[in-house]
Amino acid sequence: MSKLFTILLTILVLTTAKAQTAEKDTTLERVKIRTSFAKSYFGVDGFSTSGGTTQYATPTGLQTVSFSGTTSPRILLGGTHFWGHADFYVAIPVARLGGEAPAGLKSVFYGEGVETGFRVFPWAVEPGKVRPFVGMSLKGAAFGQVNNEPTRTYKTVPSVARTIFPYQAGLVYAGKKFLLQAGAYYQRKSDYQYPISRTEYASVKISPWSFNVGMSYWINTNGGLASKNGVNYMKNGVKKLAAKNRLNCWYVGIGPSGTFEMTKSEYVKEKYPFLRQESPGTLIPDLTAGRYFHKPDINVGVSHRRFRYGSSGYNAKLNYDRRSVMLETYKFLGDYHGFVPYVGPTLAYENLTFTDTDGVSVKTFTAKKMALGIIVGWDIRTSRSETWLLRTNLRYTPNLHLKAEGKKVMFDQMEFNFIQFIWFAGRGKALRTN
Repeated sequence: MSKLFTILLTILVLTTAKAQTAEKDTTLERVKIRTSFAKSYFGVDGFSTSGGTTQYATPTGLQTVSFSGTTSPRILLGGTHFWGHADFYVAIPVARLGGEAPAGLKSVFYGEGVETGFRVFPWAVEPGKVRPFVGMSLKGAAFGQVNNEPTRTYKTVPSVARTIFPYQAGLVYAGKKFLLQAGAYYQRKSDYQYPISRTEYASVKISPWSFNVGMSYWINTNGGLASKNGVNYMKNGVKKLAAKNRLNCWYVGIGPSGTFEMTKSEYVKEKYPFLRQESPGTLIPDLTAGRYFHKPDINVGVSHRRFRYGSSGYNAKLNYDRRSVMLETYKFLGDYHGFVPYVGPTLAYENLTFTDTDGVSVKTFTAKKMALGIIVGWDIRTSRSETWLLRTNLRYTPNLHLKAEGKKVMFDQMEFNFIQFIWFAGRGKALRTN
């Protein structure tokens, strides 16, 4: 919940500040300030973990061994905000290299998944300058191991997983066209209890340190608005859309959402304690469409997401399927030189399915229900006559669950969509015609 509280606090602080609407940014100097508020980038990095220690069963008891770290190439997508004083990003791993198993084990796995985070720069990022940063991120981490047991009767082993919030610090060098970054992460809680059978556990200690080095290229998304023509566009765009009746308009959007488990299921904790540390989550497409109302600055839309994920180990397999169609209404809370936060309620129709497979026994539980939630986020809005923009949203539906044998199975994932592309239907044509 700390990520949600951080965003809500940011929105509350901003609403106490004085908003600056796009219509008032009508001089070249003001437009340059507005268009330099945020700069997007795309790139790659290498992320390396530092290994750790684990245990495995022997005839004389548990044996402790060390395992090595891994390196993951990742795709980076992000943007600096607040004129170079903050960086919001997502890092998507595409492979995992290294990580040889120690003696006594067939394989060892430790991986950290899709990362979303922020960095703060005391001195703004500028071309030709090296700048230090501190930050924090959110992602899933998972550990698993396979023993050298020639008589194994199971096909899979559990994955002990959790959502982690590592701190980070490092340096950035910005060029006119690129961005170089190097940093270190520190994760306070790095101890796990790993089930080496349905009833026996080993102690796992992950090194709290990890590192990354990356390079990104700047992406110009303001279309040259920081010019005299841009000033004219800012002055006349809204008038043109008003004349063509396109200030209120339909929109569609798409972007990737990462999901994170918020509450452990009591059904799983009681029936499958060796799977209780699994943290189901996934990366899903987030599709949305709706209507934007210009004067009140409100969106009313519908989003569709399907979540499918699971956990398994020692002949048990748990599958989760959530299909959500959500009505969401949210109010924009002022325009802070292009940073436009919003908040609002959601109402969803949820179709939930949970399948419990234990050996040859299969049980399926379903529920269809309405559920209330909240959506918060922000748009990067260069002008009030945008034909497209980039949106960030975070959704949470508290206490979403179904009942299995009288016990709760939780579906209350936190959904974080860092970058969603939004297109406003008809606006482009209206602006091109006289």
